[in-house]
Formats: sequence, C-alpha cells, structure tokens
Amino acid sequence: MQIPDHDQVNPYSESANDPEIRDLNADNVVLCQNGKENQLGIIIEVQRERDRRKSFSWPAYQVNIRHRINAPVVLIVICPKAATADWAAEAIETGHPGFTFRPLVLGPRNYPKYTEPSGDGTLADHMVLGTLIHEHSEDIPQLFKTTNKELSWLPPERAARYAEYMLGQLSEKPRTILEALMKQETYPYQSKLLTDREARGEARGEARGIAKALLGVIETRELPISESQRRRIEDCTDIAQLRAWVKRAVLAPSVADIIG
Repeated sequence: MQIPDHDQVNPYSESANDPEIRDLNADNVVLCQNGKENQLGIIIEVQRERDRRKSFSWPAYQVNIRHRINAPVVLIVICPKAATADWAAEAIETGHPGFTFRPLVLGPRNYPKYTEPSGDGTLADHMVLGTLIHEHSEDIPQLFKTTNKELSWLPPERAARYAEYMLGQLSEKPRTILEALMKQETYPYQSKLLTDREARGEARGEARGIAKALLGVIETRELPISESQRRRIEDCTDIAQLRAWVKRAVLAPSVADIIG
C-alpha cells in the first residue's frame, strides 16, 4: 500500500455515520429471500450520463445495503448510451488494498434486442429491460410493440406494473413514443394501468401538499435546512411519514430531529 504525500495527520471522528445526513437513494433495490432469510440484494441504477459523484455513491450503496441486510449485494447499472456504459464499467478504486469496486453494467453493446415475442410471457422482464437499454435505438418502436405483446400474456396486474416501470424510467422522447403506441392499440393490462396511475397521481398530489406544509412550518420557525434535507422532504411520497414529520416539526429543535 502506498500512502500519498501529506504534510499533517489529524485525529478524526470514530463514527461511521454521516453527520450531514446526506441521502443515498438508489433507483431500485430488489431483495432475494429464502423464507425470511436474505440471500441477495440487487441494486439497480439507470445512468444516462457520466457523473463523477457515482464513484463515491455506488460503493456506498453496496456497502450500506449489505450491512443492513447481512447478505451479499450486487449493483447493476443500466446505461442507454454505449459511451456511458463504457465509463460506468470502469473500476472504482476505493483506496483499500484489494477493494476495487466494479459495477455490473448493461448497455447497448452487451444486451440483446428482443424483436419477437416468446408466446407465453416468459421474456417479459428481459424485454422491459431491453426497452430501457435500447431507448435511443431506431428500432425502439418495434421493441415497444414486441414488449407490449409479451406483456399481454401476463396477468393484468403484473403487466401493468411492468408498463408503469417503463413509463417511469424511459427518457422523454421514447416515453412519448410508448404513450402514443398505447393510445393506438389496446392491451389487456391498460385499464389496470390507468387505474393504478390515477391512484398514484392522487397520492403524489397529497404528498406534495403535506411536504409543502412541512416546509412552511420549518420556514416559520426559522430552522436552518440544507439542500439535501429539503430534497428529502420534497421527494418523500410516504404520506404517513410526512404526517409524522409535520407533528415533530412543531417542537423539534432542528430539521435533523424532524426527519431523523
């Protein structure tokens, strides 16, 4: 191990907690279990452009979730652009000897395009993932048609969840193409998707209202609030959690005491 040049050595806090309460939120996390025993955590990130901060946050996601679930954890990065995929696949040197972090990367060069349905829905998850990875491809309209056909063989509730995931993860241009396709053609899961989206829209609206009220209380009490704390409040969609924070905000001495 080589120690870099330095001109002083100072004591530092022994606590591994983050004193600034910076949010570390991955895009999606899936937990594989056997009964109640955790077997594997899978972190899924959608990365469209380079972001040097990810070289610090990605290893933190893996380490923190591994510590929480007491099981192995892998991080998969989905990159719609080949150049971004090449960058994301680069090794991240954490500084500890032997601890080199290498994300698992799926991009246009190493993930297939599914242009033919399976006939029974068994490729639905592969195809949904493919629409995200190949969203910039000129073949994307055909990929959407094939994927929607594949989803038609699934139970409506499951198919609606897949469709909602696509609509939520796609960038604006391909999402517009998919929405136009859904208006032109009829699929068995569409009524379920519409009902779910309306319900979620109402819940998001209520959450935004409570978050705004909470920020108003904080402002009225003139409590200092960091940008990350403000973002955490604005991004929260858990109505019960937001209401609990509002109750704390009346007497809590700081924003950290409100949101924990």
